Amino acid sequence: MATSLLYFGADIAALTAVALTGAGCLIANPRSFNARLFTCVTVSLACYLLGRLSYAVPTDVHVSFWIWPFLLVFMNIGSGFWMILAFSLFQDDKRIPRWMIVACAVQFLLSAINAFGYVHRDSSVLQSATYPAGINFVFGPLPIAMQSAFACLALYWAVRGWRADLDEGRRVLRGLFLIVVGGLSFGISVAELCLLNASYSSRAPFDNIITLILAAGYVTVALAVLRFNNGVLGRLADRASPLPDPEVDAGVDRQLSALARALEEEKVYLTRGLSVGGLAKRLAMPEYRLRALINKRLGHRNFNALLHKYRLRDACERLADPSKAHLPILTIALDVGYQSVAPFNQAFREVMGCTPSDYRRQHINLPENSKTSSIPEIR
Repeated sequence: MATSLLYFGADIAALTAVALTGAGCLIANPRSFNARLFTCVTVSLACYLLGRLSYAVPTDVHVSFWIWPFLLVFMNIGSGFWMILAFSLFQDDKRIPRWMIVACAVQFLLSAINAFGYVHRDSSVLQSATYPAGINFVFGPLPIAMQSAFACLALYWAVRGWRADLDEGRRVLRGLFLIVVGGLSFGISVAELCLLNASYSSRAPFDNIITLILAAGYVTVALAVLRFNNGVLGRLADRASPLPDPEVDAGVDRQLSALARALEEEKVYLTRGLSVGGLAKRLAMPEYRLRALINKRLGHRNFNALLHKYRLRDACERLADPSKAHLPILTIALDVGYQSVAPFNQAFREVMGCTPSDYRRQHINLPENSKTSSIPEIR
């Protein structure tokens, strides 16, 4: 009985911590899309924790929750919210893909159908021998497997572009994302899939350990959020890459001049595969300082965005030049620093709103005195 009370108390502590974290985020940023997404994540986690309270009840006590199907539905869509939130946070200026929304909707629908099959039953009506194996798979393992896939994608979006990210606070957030999603959401989804048909007694040790881990993790996160509000955590992250005031440290101006010279005169951006670390070596500058210069003085959150700005400017000049009309798009892409034509085409479409071929077609037939002036400024 004492053990059951321990797990029950741990679950209540974790539930309270999750509720406080989600409410605090929404209250601080009520109009933020990411804040609303994070609140949806915390609602899903709260449903998961509320559903786990039944595991803390002694096995000889039968508990019937009429809200159980609803909890089961909402606890199973958290990984989808994690995936969308990771994309929204870490992929700059990109719309959330439609396939991502559709995949989450499909997973939600399958989970809902399966969940309401539990009404007045110990297992879902769809998970029985009376239905074909295909039905059992679609409404059983498949939604859980989709949760694991969503968690993997969330990890992918958090890792993708990490090295090129110039915002130190967001780099810290990427690390936290990997710990939370990788250690909890992904791990729990995989474990749930492995224990899908396990008996209550064989699941008990796993469930109890997860309860304690969740309680410790969520209480820690809640305390951090409450303790480091009002931007304190952001200021701590900023200290990882300090940038002194030019009036105090004249070296900042010299470093900015060296960076501008490397970009405008030496055209280092034409170097294929150039990284922020490689550029820092070339400028004989600490990498953290170069990140801070580009982020805080030039206004770029991502190193690739800086490269795209200069590379696409050169590409536009070449595409609008009649004397270079015979050059293949691939040649131009390689000339301006891209390693292949695919990333060049993607970056060009995102920034210019058309393909390189369309851009060339639109500008190559313009009068001679308007070709250069028609090249837009790329920010």
